[in-house]
Amino acid sequence: MWFRVFHALAALGFVLAAITSLAAQDAPPAEESSATGAAFAVHGIHLDVRAKSAEQARDAAFREAPRRAWPKLWARLTGAGEAAAPGMSDAALDAMIDSIEVQEERFGDGRYIATLGVVFDRVRAGRRLPAGARVLQSRPLLLIPVLKEAGAVSTLDPDSEWFAAWREFGSDSSVIDYVKPQGTPGDRILLGAWQTKRDDRAIWRSALSKYRADNVLIAEADMRRSYPGGPIIATFVARHGPDARILDSFQLTAGGPAEAAAMMQRAVKRMDGLYASALQDGTLRADDALSLALAPIETAADQLDDGFEAGQSVTASVVTATAESWRRIETVLNDVPQIEQAALDVLDIGGTSTVRIGFIGSYEGLRYALDRRGLRLEPGEAGYRLRPRIDGEAPLSPPVSAGGTPGAVPAPPEAPAVGAPGTAPPGARPAPAEPQERPGNRQPDAAERPEPAAPAEEGAPQSLLPDSQ
Repeated sequence: MWFRVFHALAALGFVLAAITSLAAQDAPPAEESSATGAAFAVHGIHLDVRAKSAEQARDAAFREAPRRAWPKLWARLTGAGEAAAPGMSDAALDAMIDSIEVQEERFGDGRYIATLGVVFDRVRAGRRLPAGARVLQSRPLLLIPVLKEAGAVSTLDPDSEWFAAWREFGSDSSVIDYVKPQGTPGDRILLGAWQTKRDDRAIWRSALSKYRADNVLIAEADMRRSYPGGPIIATFVARHGPDARILDSFQLTAGGPAEAAAMMQRAVKRMDGLYASALQDGTLRADDALSLALAPIETAADQLDDGFEAGQSVTASVVTATAESWRRIETVLNDVPQIEQAALDVLDIGGTSTVRIGFIGSYEGLRYALDRRGLRLEPGEAGYRLRPRIDGEAPLSPPVSAGGTPGAVPAPPEAPAVGAPGTAPPGARPAPAEPQERPGNRQPDAAERPEPAAPAEEGAPQSLLPDSQ
């Protein structure tokens, strides 16, 4: 008897789970549409159209939806009433529409009842709006979709339904300027799940520099399956910034694996609405501390000295095998007193990056200061090169003078050959100050001295007059 009661209770549990799943799917679409918040999308247009057939009624509803959506879009972006919206022909409206979304629909005998959404194209519709329209637009924001399921965490996995939903999301109508990584092996290494849990701004600044973004959005989905093949309950969390601060969260339910993709698409639209609302109320904004090194280097000549007014600058290539290797190099650069600023020009994790170093004093003084901290700055085949000092490599000697020529970078030093004209052996005392002939301007000795003079002893006076004949 107790065995039959146990099975009856188990069956009742499965029935309740199914009812809960259906209730979640049948939730009113108006709540979801009101949260979308996309500037050029108008949702929640209710239509009840009759015609000779259900197909004709549906076609008539799709023509009527843009007519009702246009005044609502005008009122939202201009602040004026819907009655102030200029009249538009059906052809003009069709040219501005990006897509029509079906939120809910029912067919009957010559009748079509539906709730539709109209998404206008940002560029084409923007031309019809007055100059004072309140159109918000975020700065470029790097999007990282995080999927948690069965104890595993992934970000840019090609097989991830969450990643696929964001990749297919048409963001032309959104107020958020999403920067979506393609999911290449380099993307997966740099933007792994571990990165979304780190608040190290040096690493984030390097990553954002690579993707030309000003801040980061972390879209998190936590999937929980009731049992294999059964309902799926997912919790979605919208985060932003290197600290992964939570903006908001919500839950959606799918009846089974076959409905998971559709649930993901609904979640993407709703999360886009959360980000749009956060942008509108000022919560979502760029972090200047993350974009200090993102100023473009290819600017006009009169702007190239921005941040380097007090000294000079030199651009060097550096091998960055991992993000952590660049972080270590950046820490050393920030610790050198002679360096005023180190700005990334190109970040290539797994390859060669380029950094612009602004410094005060002389080039030799900069090299010596870097060498004391284990970095060697030297001329390369194409400009300068910055590398770690090799074990056993002799350290550089202190420069004789720390003075340099302000406003100009000295040419890469070239070690003169031993015994070359105009050079003295190592350790020799400099000769008394006197006019010296520059090797590049030396005249033929035969025209001035028929016989070369014998070398004078070290420190002895030398005659500059030709021998008398």
